[in-house]
Amino acid sequence: MGNSASKATRKYPTRASVPKLAPQQAPSQAEAAAQSNTLAASHRSEAIEQDAGDPDFLSNLSRLGQVRVDHHMQNIRPEVNNTTRLFESRARSAAAAEPAKNQLYASVLSVLLDRRKGARSRQDLETLAREFNIDVAKLETLARFVNSPSINSASIRPVAGKSEEDGFMATAVWMEPKLK
Repeated sequence: MGNSASKATRKYPTRASVPKLAPQQAPSQAEAAAQSNTLAASHRSEAIEQDAGDPDFLSNLSRLGQVRVDHHMQNIRPEVNNTTRLFESRARSAAAAEPAKNQLYASVLSVLLDRRKGARSRQDLETLAREFNIDVAKLETLARFVNSPSINSASIRPVAGKSEEDGFMATAVWMEPKLK
């Protein structure tokens, strides 16, 4: 901001002049003829290596050090990776929408165990297991340890000291299906 006259002018670096070396003597005709007739050697001598090496380039290379290769690189084309991820997530959500075998919510399990009590044959149990997407063997194993609440109708009585309208008391029982 402000007038450009009040600002310091930029000074760009000037190119350093190349110092002139002492004038070299022109090679004699014999030396020139010997140099022009030299054929390429079958191996690289030290002189060839020195001639081929740019000192600035070599110093930069040595300063960089060895190449480190990252073997855990990601995809080069991220847009393809994003598309792949999109299709994979769609497949996962479709698979998640399907009910998993042998996995039930507690409320569904209670309904299953209640309906199991009404089964009359092994075929009824198999149909019930298929309907709830559970193995028959898993259902039987589970039913050995877990059951839904059942009341013995003969044990229903009013709560002691209260009227029938205030509540009833009953004994819970473990019920098994009566299979034929």
